[in-house]
Formats: sequence, structure tokens, C-alpha cells
Amino acid sequence: MTKIKLFLYIIFFFITASCGYQPIYSKKINTNNNELLSISVLNIKDRPGQILRNLLTNQLNPENKRVITKYRLSVEIFESKSDLGFRRDMSATRSDLENIAKYNLLDIKKGKVLIEDEVNSISSFDIVDSVYATNIAEKDARKKNLQVISDDIFTNLIIYFKDH
Repeated sequence: MTKIKLFLYIIFFFITASCGYQPIYSKKINTNNNELLSISVLNIKDRPGQILRNLLTNQLNPENKRVITKYRLSVEIFESKSDLGFRRDMSATRSDLENIAKYNLLDIKKGKVLIEDEVNSISSFDIVDSVYATNIAEKDARKKNLQVISDDIFTNLIIYFKDH
């Protein structure tokens, strides 16, 4: 009998002592979904910029709904590559690819910058004898970096609109 009482007390404690955690991706809780839909992503230069813009646009407005644009997201992307591993003849065998994105969110009506931040991601890839295989590995590392950057920017936007 005491085990049942203890079990009920524990259940009661967890029900009443909720910490207030709310997942940011929940459809029920995300009340600022219209704010996210009303963000327009400006064009970003070069091919990695196009990929990042497409990723962000798909995350912000996955159903491609037509809404009035209230905010403008401007992103600049930078890329650097550094060699890590070397053979005896000093040719590289491993390389790091770093992508850095500086972005800001502008309220169009007020002309005020709401968010200004920088996110980055680093991926490594092998440099092999085959030029084709090395190029594919580098493209894959770039694609992974851009996905991480897109997720980070999207999360930061969700957090901002959840707080404001």
C-alpha cells in the first residue's frame, strides 16, 4: 500500500511542479508562425548563398504561403579552407571548410534592425588522389555547413519571436 501512495505522490509532484518547458517547434505553442512567414530572405551572392537562401526560405515558409512581408533577412556568407593533415611530401590529406554567415533582420515598417548576429560551421573532408572525389567531398562539407547555418539562423529567429 505504501508503494502505491509513494507512486501517486511522485506522479502528483511531477504534474504540479512543471518547469514550464515548451518545445519551440511545437505547432500548438508556436503562436508567432505568421511572423516567421512574413520574413523575406534577400538574395545572397554566389552558389553557397543561393543554397543557404533556399534552405532558409523552405524553413521559414515551408508551404510557400502568400503573406505580406514585414521583415527582411539579409545574409552575407564567407568561406575559408585550411589544410590540416600533410604527407611527407607536404601535400594535404585533410582540410577544414569553414562557413561564416553574418545576418540581420530588419523591420521594414519601422526601419529598425531587430537582430544582428553571426553564425559559423566547420566541416572536414579528405583530400584524396582523385580530384573528382575531393571536389564531391568538399561540396558535401559545404552543404552540411550551410544546413547547420540555416538551422542556427532559423532557431535564433524562432527564439526572438517567441520572446517578443
